[in-house]
Amino acid sequence: MDQSQSLLAPRKSLWVDRLQALLEVLLVAGLLSSAIAYLPFALGGVSHEALVGKARIIAVFVFVEACITVFLLALISRAHGERLSDLGWRRDRWRADVSIGLLVVPLLFLISALVSHLFRSFRPRYYTEQNLLLETIRSPLDLAFFVVSALFAGGIKEELQRAFVLVRFRRYLGGATVGLILWSAFFAYGHYLQGVQGSVIAGLFGFLFGLIYLVRRSLLAPIVAHSVYDAAALLGYWFLKGSAE
Repeated sequence: MDQSQSLLAPRKSLWVDRLQALLEVLLVAGLLSSAIAYLPFALGGVSHEALVGKARIIAVFVFVEACITVFLLALISRAHGERLSDLGWRRDRWRADVSIGLLVVPLLFLISALVSHLFRSFRPRYYTEQNLLLETIRSPLDLAFFVVSALFAGGIKEELQRAFVLVRFRRYLGGATVGLILWSAFFAYGHYLQGVQGSVIAGLFGFLFGLIYLVRRSLLAPIVAHSVYDAAALLGYWFLKGSAE
């Protein structure tokens, strides 16, 4: 059994181990990092309304929050003597992982389209034609800020975060299945700013990314899927919007 598999294996643990694991999950969940990331904006007089109303401010905030979360995750991992390879950063099967990640991208677009269709047909009250955050993108520079932020915060930070949480659940907090369900629900809640429809799509995406991670025991496949989807969605929105105007 290699090191990544041993880390993912459940272990017998004391209540203090479970409490510590829970605190670590809460530390990297994004609540603390969001508060810290918002602090300089608050001191600069930027309101919550202004924060979500301008693409570049949103992108910078998301990037800063991601950096803080990754830093916290790295500190905790270092304290345990863990490395990226322990969370599933593997290069021995990179071609297969990249291929799987790319093959998942069309499925993500299909899920998004299907959920949107179901909301439009059966829950029109919660249906949204456009993502409110995307509508803040009004220039190529706005788009560039969003793409860079999405690749780091979505493709890298969120998948590291998800892997860390699933490992903690599998080892100490009731199993990977429990962790996958709970974290997917939390992931959906974290996207509530995009509306109920956006939250449901995010929750399904998070569940799929987590499932791929658990099956492959590798970070690369979900990182590729997440990154390519986010970049393609942003570029598609921009160019389709331009052609429609």
